[in-house]
Amino acid sequence: MSHPPSSSIAKSESAFTQPLIHAPFLDEATRRRHHTFVATDDRHAASCRMLAHLWRQDQQLPAATFVSRDSANKPRRRPANWLLRQEAAHAGATFLAPTIRDHARQTLLFREPGALWNEERLWGHLLSSQAMTVNLLAGMAIDLTLATQVWRSLLPDFVHEVRGIRLEHSPGRFDDAWFGDGTAVDALIEAVTPEGEAAVITIEVKLVEGLTGPSATPRERYVEAAQASGLYKDASSLTLARAGFEQLHREHVLTDLMLRHGLASRGQFVLIAPKLNRRAQAVAALYRTELVDPAGTNSPATVGFVNITLEAVIAAIAQAGATDLAQRLWTRYCDHARVARFVLYGDERPLAGTMPALSAPASHESADISPAAFMAPETKTSGSPRRRRAS
Repeated sequence: MSHPPSSSIAKSESAFTQPLIHAPFLDEATRRRHHTFVATDDRHAASCRMLAHLWRQDQQLPAATFVSRDSANKPRRRPANWLLRQEAAHAGATFLAPTIRDHARQTLLFREPGALWNEERLWGHLLSSQAMTVNLLAGMAIDLTLATQVWRSLLPDFVHEVRGIRLEHSPGRFDDAWFGDGTAVDALIEAVTPEGEAAVITIEVKLVEGLTGPSATPRERYVEAAQASGLYKDASSLTLARAGFEQLHREHVLTDLMLRHGLASRGQFVLIAPKLNRRAQAVAALYRTELVDPAGTNSPATVGFVNITLEAVIAAIAQAGATDLAQRLWTRYCDHARVARFVLYGDERPLAGTMPALSAPASHESADISPAAFMAPETKTSGSPRRRRAS
């Protein structure tokens, strides 16, 4: 692919020094040309897929060239966000550092009974939210001083010290005293509040998923626990049963149960998703309207809900001094300006220092998306109960 003169590239780069408001729109022909076309992708997912493709090329990692068979037994090539499992995937190439890869292996070795780890996607799929959770939190799990600095910045009124981080955790995965259905959170942070109370922060992480389903099979226990929690204006609201909302509802109530079972005195439930994932952000905004006390400030026993953007977490990691990790996370998951440059100018190079000067929020940062935005149709480039998987 031909490149414009270097002076033209340099001139154009000034247009990409600020965070984007929307993910770039990629037409079907461009995506097919680079083997990143998936018909169900919205524009954010399509841009994430192209960014993963460019990152894979940076690392000189082989794409999966094998084909699977569809329902008609026709060959189907996996998109370029899949790694060739036999080589790079087994080497842990989806992870941003050897220490993170090793932590993933250790976590899998000592996983909780019944934990839902999709190892094929974890090791070989560059858009796996589970792999992103490991990339985002493993460094903090290894270095609790870093974790404390990051979460003090993100939740200053709630966190004094981080004591531990667990991935893919459920306090009672198949116990009827909880939900008895395997419900778990992507991560649990054990912390101490500024007042010296034992606290938990439960975390759900989304990358390209739009919190649109599928939903778990309704259970009487869900309704019973939700009503007892006192979290909702109307625990029987039909909105809480909608795809996406149902998952937030279930994990939020699970966090409340942790307090009721005496595992901690304080709790916060946190959603982490990219700011440009407009559907996830809009569902979060709508979900907050269902809560009696979204911030959890009226009573210490109330579990608050906090929507923190992925970008804000990365900014907090950078401000805590882990700038190399922050830059790697940004380049890997958030540099959609690079995708725009690539489409406009054919420039495949990652630019040095491309992470914008983001600020970690004083308390939390939510995307500026009104609840009504969730009802607006997402422009298409073409035609487990817990998770919706992207291809």
